[in-house]
Amino acid sequence: MKSLVVYYSLEGNCKLIGNTVAETLNSPIIELKLRKPVPAKSPMKFIVGGRSAIKKTSPELSNSIPDLSDYELIVVGSPVWAGTFAPALRTFASKARIENKKIAFFACSGGGSTQKCISEMQFLFEGNDFIGDTSFVTPSLKDTENCIHKAQKWADSLILSL
Repeated sequence: MKSLVVYYSLEGNCKLIGNTVAETLNSPIIELKLRKPVPAKSPMKFIVGGRSAIKKTSPELSNSIPDLSDYELIVVGSPVWAGTFAPALRTFASKARIENKKIAFFACSGGGSTQKCISEMQFLFEGNDFIGDTSFVTPSLKDTENCIHKAQKWADSLILSL
């Protein structure tokens, strides 16, 4: 099974989980990068990031999206911003035009619910076979080893569900 992990990460949480999942699946990885980055080290990240999430913007990416036709499974990860996914995923979805793939999601939050975020990711990637989702609370700051173990187990379960 050829798989790919795609994620956006502002503070390193989704990067930690994305790298763990990619390593477990032996998959290549795409970290979505914005041409105009959200300020990560100031309170403005909440204003800029939250506003862009609420307004459903599609910010320009600085990296290109390769042809994804050969991949059977695509794992997509996002932080939760204003209850939904980071806008970089909207840009990725419109450029990649993923259909008829096995797809799974992970979300990282600061402690709030990830249910709405996951549901909106499913809607964004409509036309695919959803095989699983999971969520984490600030894995790069809290209980990191257990979060890594959980991500590994989840990635293994994705393989088994194929």
